[in-house]
Amino acid sequence: MKELIFALSLISLAGLTSCTSAESGVVEISVTSSMRLAIPAKGTSCYATKSALAGGTVAVPDVDEAYFVIPKITFKVADAAKDTYVSAIKIYYTPPGGTEITCAFGGDQLAALKATWWSNANKYALIPAGATDADKMTDCSIQCGGISVDAKNFSASGTIKVYGYIQDPDNDDDTTGFTATTFFTYGSQY
Repeated sequence: MKELIFALSLISLAGLTSCTSAESGVVEISVTSSMRLAIPAKGTSCYATKSALAGGTVAVPDVDEAYFVIPKITFKVADAAKDTYVSAIKIYYTPPGGTEITCAFGGDQLAALKATWWSNANKYALIPAGATDADKMTDCSIQCGGISVDAKNFSASGTIKVYGYIQDPDNDDDTTGFTATTFFTYGSQY
């Protein structure tokens, strides 16, 4: 049943662009408040790094130049007695003189953001009921790129949205969807 709910939640995310009917306050997210500085190079995602390591090869940069890093996302769950499944993380930002970019993480890309998610046989992004504080944060950084290297000395804001659902571990029918949102700043000082 959990596989079906996970698959259905991923399918339903394709059309989400704004608030949904998901219950608010079920899960909150936060990131460090300092400005994320653009790095004028290509980056290597957690997925590329972990896939290369599993295959015995060297990771190849797969994040567009120039990129910024969000070190970790911290989750605050309202009901610690329920499992929290993260279906997708989407980061929205508009570089100077550009159009909005969406940096999306789902499936294996999402699972690569936390060692326990990656090592799980089904690669679920799961924060289990009764999780410790360490279990409620990603442990691999998110990198998003595509900022023009010609854009110098700027500051802009972006949005992070996390989509998922909580579920009673003893009752697969007791689920509540959620969308959690936070903001961050990024820019360049070179």
